[in-house]
Amino acid sequence: MGIVPSLSIHPDAAADLRGLMETDKFAGGKVLALLQQAKHDPKIIESLLDHDFGDDHTAAYHVSKWFEFWNAGYNIWRLKIWMEPKGSLRYRIVYAYQPQTLQYHVLAVVHRDFDYKSDHEITNRIRKAYNDLGITIH
Repeated sequence: MGIVPSLSIHPDAAADLRGLMETDKFAGGKVLALLQQAKHDPKIIESLLDHDFGDDHTAAYHVSKWFEFWNAGYNIWRLKIWMEPKGSLRYRIVYAYQPQTLQYHVLAVVHRDFDYKSDHEITNRIRKAYNDLGITIH
């Protein structure tokens, strides 16, 4: 029996989620529910490295690479939760994957309005968390 993929929540992301629960309980609850489900559902874990998974709304969420980071060698992804009938939750789950340990690390839960700008303080915080975890940059 080999290493089993797992999901962990970085302290920065845990703080983001606590803050979200204070300001928007509905959104925080949706994010928390998906993260809890992912920890116990291998089908969700398997989808987290499938770029554009759920893009067609056939799943409850959409997975995509964060291309600016991806192109620089970072293994960083983002997930948005779909809402019915159309649209998505205003918050994104940003996570990294560590292939050597099959570990997924949730690095942030952010409002989509930060727009993934390279010089944004949240982007810098995510980069620092990734580096502090010692995840390989290719």
